[in-house]
Amino acid sequence: MNVVGPLQPQDVRPNPSRRPMFKSLFRTFVEQYTKNQQLKRELRAQRGEQERRWREEDRAVLRAALAANQVTLDQHNGTLRCAAGVSYLTLRCHEDTWTFLARTAFGVWEPGWTQSTRDPYDRVGPTATRVAHFTANPNLPPGRITKADGGMQDVQLSGHNLVHLLDALREAAASELAATGARARTLYDRLASFTAKLDATAPTGRTTGILWRIDDSLHSRYVSRPPGNGPGRTAAAPLLHKVASPTPTARRRHPDRNGSPTPVAQK
Repeated sequence: MNVVGPLQPQDVRPNPSRRPMFKSLFRTFVEQYTKNQQLKRELRAQRGEQERRWREEDRAVLRAALAANQVTLDQHNGTLRCAAGVSYLTLRCHEDTWTFLARTAFGVWEPGWTQSTRDPYDRVGPTATRVAHFTANPNLPPGRITKADGGMQDVQLSGHNLVHLLDALREAAASELAATGARARTLYDRLASFTAKLDATAPTGRTTGILWRIDDSLHSRYVSRPPGNGPGRTAAAPLLHKVASPTPTARRRHPDRNGSPTPVAQK
């Protein structure tokens, strides 16, 4: 029978030959970590500098755009003096274009409106509540706005309204929103090009109510037309097709009882 004696503790003293290798690995790790941190700081600084340059470039472009949208006071004053002498003109444009013009000059407008006078049904004109939000009276009673196909419409503008539009567009052209400023300046130029053709010394009444369009077209080289005047050439379409405005539904009270008005269909 074998008798196992008590276990003797083993010698677990560190090997002196491993210490230099551990120190070398630790030193390499620290050096590499330090280099990585320095590289991250440099990349962060470079990215911040590049973003700063981009912001400066964007601000420079925005300042240039805002400056290009500005209308000088001297030019504006001459335009207003010409517009003030106009009796009225017929402005033909898209209903969205007119909505932007009207909201800029008069405070409120909806694309479907054909009058600025009160409409209790809020379909062809503003309700009493919306009328109160006009910053200036457009003075567009029924009959002065004619709807057409494709969203186009004719608006009979007085010289008074033209002055309001030009003044409001000049103010909107100074907006820090590039899109608003660009739209306002473009529309200002379209209306100003009309006033530039006026002649205060010409006999009066020759061009009263002249039709003026805001409807930019493609350059002629981009427009394809059938050659010649033969049967293959399509006839020019009428410029305007009048679209009747919806008729408000008449209402009456029931003869036998008091209550809410009963709608009556139009015959």
